[in-house]
Amino acid sequence: MPRIPVGPIWTGFIRSLFALGAVYLGLIVIGTLWDVIARAIPQLHAPVWLSTVIEFGLPSSAMLAAPWLVRTRGHVAMELINAALSARQRKALLAFTDLAAAGICLFVARYAGLAGLDSFERGEVAVRAVDVPRWYLYAILCSGLTLCAIEFLRHAVLAACSTAPEETTS
Repeated sequence: MPRIPVGPIWTGFIRSLFALGAVYLGLIVIGTLWDVIARAIPQLHAPVWLSTVIEFGLPSSAMLAAPWLVRTRGHVAMELINAALSARQRKALLAFTDLAAAGICLFVARYAGLAGLDSFERGEVAVRAVDVPRWYLYAILCSGLTLCAIEFLRHAVLAACSTAPEETTS
């Protein structure tokens, strides 16, 4: 049985989520402009569902983009601290922060998953202009944070397996 390389497929998946999140964010901007202009001009009318789509789209687009930002280390980092450390200390700090971030992501994802399951079982609905099942937001958080945890763990494993020579400090 031939082996299928998971790396390129996973990278494509994470990249596709990022692109989808970026498109969704662009649509949110256009929808917000439409809504604001429609309020100012009485002849225009924004659809009743637009504010709900925007409201739920903001966390959705953030969770779609987050795994790729973790992959590319596009998240918040303290460059000042990194610059003050030796290569060995920097590698240890990165490993610690990657593992800690993965643990926190998994902790919050578990909480969101349990809250979403509870919300689903109760049949809770977020009453807006258009009713949206409340579990949707928890599902987005749970899946996005789980993917982020996978990416943080990927960083930690790749760093541990790295054979790059350590820099010497004077």
